[in-house]
Amino acid sequence: MLIETTDLVFRRMAGEKAAFELRVPAFALARGAALAVRGPSGSGKSTLLALLSGELLPFEGEVRARGRSLSSMGDAERRAYRATCVGQVFQTFELVASLDVLENVLLPFRLHGSLALDDDARARALELLERVDLADKSRRSIDRLSHGERQRVAIARALVTQPMIVLADEPTGNLDPALKRAIAELLVLEARAANAALVVATHDESILGSFTGVLDIGSLRGGSR
Repeated sequence: MLIETTDLVFRRMAGEKAAFELRVPAFALARGAALAVRGPSGSGKSTLLALLSGELLPFEGEVRARGRSLSSMGDAERRAYRATCVGQVFQTFELVASLDVLENVLLPFRLHGSLALDDDARARALELLERVDLADKSRRSIDRLSHGERQRVAIARALVTQPMIVLADEPTGNLDPALKRAIAELLVLEARAANAALVVATHDESILGSFTGVLDIGSLRGGSR
């Protein structure tokens, strides 16, 4: 298994009281798995993604990546884990307007010194742009892309480092129904082609059929996602 969790508990405290609490039952993800995390706003979907990336650590339980507990790692090790093992698709894409499409895909190599920006990385970026049907726009500026095209750039960027797990936070938000299904299917297919596990946080019932599993997170107290 790439990722295994025991029963997770995360709390956000306000003084001595828990303003927000998330409890997630144990689950495991193998290569090619595609898990949708379903729940309303405020239920903890984004918090779970942060626990899987090591940005947050649980109060109870643990996340294990290839058998190693993220809680046992130091800050530097967890940063390296995120840089080399985790690909992220953000809800707002987080693309850089001053960079063209190709350079946005290659951005993780600029940000993380542990990643080598070499000919292989550039070839992989171009191959991914071909797969998401943007090869002819590799030198186009971001502001000349449609919403759906920007989403595909974000997906290519998440996969370019050959991560073992891809985390996507509400990737189909504010899209029309046809594009929602297309983006969900693209994420699943591309993660599988990259031999990675995929976890998508969503409240969109219309895309759940694309996934191999669904994890429900109910409404919990607190106002943070």
